[in-house]
Formats: sequence, structure tokens, C-alpha cells
Amino acid sequence: MESNYLRVAQLMERYLSGTISAKELLELQQFQKSYPRIKIWLENKEIKQEEIRELLNAYMRNDIQRKWESTLVKARSYRQQQKKRRWLVAASVVAAICLGVWAVPYFSGAEKAPIVAQKNKNVVPGKQQAVLTLSNGETIHLGGNDSTTIHEGGNLMKIADNQLDYAATDKDEMHIHKLNVPVGGTYRIQLNDGTVVWLNADSEIEYPSVFTGSERRVAIKGEAFFDVAKDPSRPFRVEVGESTVEAVGTAFNINTHLKQGQIKTILTEGKIKVSVADKSVLIDKGNATLINNSQITVAKADPEEALAWKEGYFYFGGKDLRSIMNEITRWYDIDVEYKHAVSDEKYQGGIKRTESIQAVCAVLEGVTGLDIQINNRTLVIK
Repeated sequence: MESNYLRVAQLMERYLSGTISAKELLELQQFQKSYPRIKIWLENKEIKQEEIRELLNAYMRNDIQRKWESTLVKARSYRQQQKKRRWLVAASVVAAICLGVWAVPYFSGAEKAPIVAQKNKNVVPGKQQAVLTLSNGETIHLGGNDSTTIHEGGNLMKIADNQLDYAATDKDEMHIHKLNVPVGGTYRIQLNDGTVVWLNADSEIEYPSVFTGSERRVAIKGEAFFDVAKDPSRPFRVEVGESTVEAVGTAFNINTHLKQGQIKTILTEGKIKVSVADKSVLIDKGNATLINNSQITVAKADPEEALAWKEGYFYFGGKDLRSIMNEITRWYDIDVEYKHAVSDEKYQGGIKRTESIQAVCAVLEGVTGLDIQINNRTLVIK
């Protein structure tokens, strides 16, 4: 049922923007049987998206409430259905949030939610921000939709649309730069060869202003997604601690924000060679490597894990609670306090990174069955 609301919202958006096809218009008209209000929307192009969301929220709220009450009854009688109950609740919340409508109070407690929101207005999602350190030690803060240029000798760096671009840099003058993305941030950089790198919160990349010689080499800490420009004559190498990831033209995600000492690389396009100590493996698209104690393990990859954060989502697929909380606290720049024993149970689900911390807590409560409260800038898990 949630997919119907999502589809109606998608079709209405295309209708209001004038990009809807004849087939899609017919599909939207057929939804009138279930949602009579659509006829009014179709007759009035001045209708606001907020009004559409409000009514769809009412429809969805009724369906979700019925599912929730029914599942609770089953859970009381059948303990083994507890995991299923958690996923149904989480999926309903995610569907509501993806649609832009709010059913959160029905899962986090209608009386509790306003109090939590009032006390924690200063907890907001992360944003586009970074600190650039030039070779002379000068630091420049980036973010806030800046549009400017930075000069350093023959180097010319352009900043526009939350991207630091080295495409126009003089190839005869090379400097080593660092770009640091703090907790609560993300940023994008285009290197001199055309390679684009997305940096997640609490991450850093060190790189030359121009690539010289027979290779292209950078070093990272944290998490970064690389879309490498093709240049068969100069392999692209990423230093990650004691390991190296080598590519010619490909796309992959590297994450060191895991258990201590672990490095995970997920390949989404092309081929890469991953090396550590005297070991190396070559993997194809759809595979991943995990380095732990200088050992390399290869396994099938979940592409969503590599792409979700770059596209603006938290993705819980197969992650335990501590891993999920590590991502969330880095993005919202908050702490977490565990007052409940944390198991290694794996969870499914996800949520947009632009949502409020209250919405995130609602989803997590549904997924885990735990009580998650916000105390100033600390998530308390009971």
C-alpha cells in the first residue's frame, strides 16, 4: 500500500511540472477510485505540493495505524514474530518519510515527540562543508554554496555548486593539498585529471594539485567514493593506511569507518587491484574486499552500501546497531550512550540524511525495538 502513495506523489510531481506522459496521466486518473481528491488536484494546477502531502499523509496514517495495531496483537501471542513487526513499522516510517509526509508521532509516541523536538532544535543534519589546506599551510573553509576561485602560484581552483574543481590548474606547478571534511559534513572534489571524489563525514583526502609522472596517487582517511577518470597510461592509486587500491578507470567506495583496523572497498564499476603487505587481489564489478589484520577477504557486494550515502541516504542493509549509530552520530555531530546491551543482530531499512534527528530515532526504534531518546546532543539507547 505504501508504494501507492509513493507512486501518486511521483505522478503528481510530474503532472505539476508538465513532464507527465499520456500513459502516466492515465495511471494517475485511475488512482481516483482510491483517492477522489486527485480529481481536484488535476483540475487545479495551482495546487500546492504541501496540500497533496497532507492528504496522502492522512490516507497513509490510517493504513499504518491499522497495520501497527494488528501486528501488536500478533506480537503479544507470537514472540517469534517480533523481528517482522520491527521491519513492518520501520518500512512504514521510511515510506512516509520518503514521500515527504509525517507519520512519526505514531511510532515514537504522540506525546513524547513534540517535547523531544523542542529540546533538540540545535541537532540538525549535516551539510556541505570542508576545510582546504594549501601547501603553504593556509586553510580555507568551504561550504554554503560558495562560488569563487582560489589562487596559489600557478594553481587555479574553482569552487561552485559545492565542488572544489582543479580542472583549470596549471600543469607545470604541483603542490600537495589536503581536503578535510569534518563530522557533520560532506563534500565533493574534482581532481586535475577529471576524477571526482565524494568525501563522507569525518574524512580526509591528500592529493597533488596536478598529477605528474607515470601514476596518479592520493591518500584518504575515513570514507570516500571515487569515480576515476580513464587514463590507461597512468594508473590511479589510493593509499589507505598500509593498503593500496589501484584502478585505471572505474568507480568504487572505500570505508575505514568500521571496526578498528578494517578497510572495506566496494567496486561498482570496472576493475581494481587491492594490495596490503605482500598480498593483492583483483576484483570485478559487484564485489568487495575487506582488509583485516593484513588479510584480504573477497565477497559479493551490496551496491547500495557504496552508493547510498553519496546519494543522500542512510542504508542499514545488514549492519548491526553500533555500525548504524556510528554513521548517524558522525552525520548529526552528536554522541551516543548505550544503557542497553547491544547485540550483533543485523538490521534492514534506511532513511534520508536530510531528515530530522527525531525522524531518524523513530525509524531506529521501529527497526530495533529499543527506546531511543535524545538528551541535548546525545542519543540515549535504553
